[in-house]
Amino acid sequence: MIAIRAMAVEDIDRILSLEAHTPEAPHWDCAAYERFLATPDTNDIRYAALVAVHGNDLMGFAVARLVLDVCELESIVIAENARRMGIGKALLLAVATWGLGHGAVRMELEVRGSNENAIHFYEKRGLIKEGLRRGYYRDPTEDAVLMGKRLDSDLWTVENFPQKTD
Repeated sequence: MIAIRAMAVEDIDRILSLEAHTPEAPHWDCAAYERFLATPDTNDIRYAALVAVHGNDLMGFAVARLVLDVCELESIVIAENARRMGIGKALLLAVATWGLGHGAVRMELEVRGSNENAIHFYEKRGLIKEGLRRGYYRDPTEDAVLMGKRLDSDLWTVENFPQKTD
């Protein structure tokens, strides 16, 4: 069974390995994750870092921050051998639930323009394309598609986002 839990410093090496094997993922260094986990929440900004695990295996992770009332999904990465098993949906629901619990009214994200699978995944969950950031990504340089959705819609329900998968 897959469990979603808070990311810990001990997870960072496995997270770095997972993202290294995922070309479309943002590639942050160890210090970035350590800072993310150690940065204290303020009244205006909060942070969430979650992992999906099966036993000792890291199946995926998500990183988000809440700025005022907007939940910004910074990264969501699923291990290649664990895709299409509901783990991405479970992590997205967990981030949305966290955001709602802290007063978010919207979720926003950027995704590589060439990452058609991710764009389709987000569209299937009700996020819509809202803009484009030219040259946003590096290695390779690529445009970002801006996507967003209100968090109070019917799509953010447990029925649409199972929290646990077999």
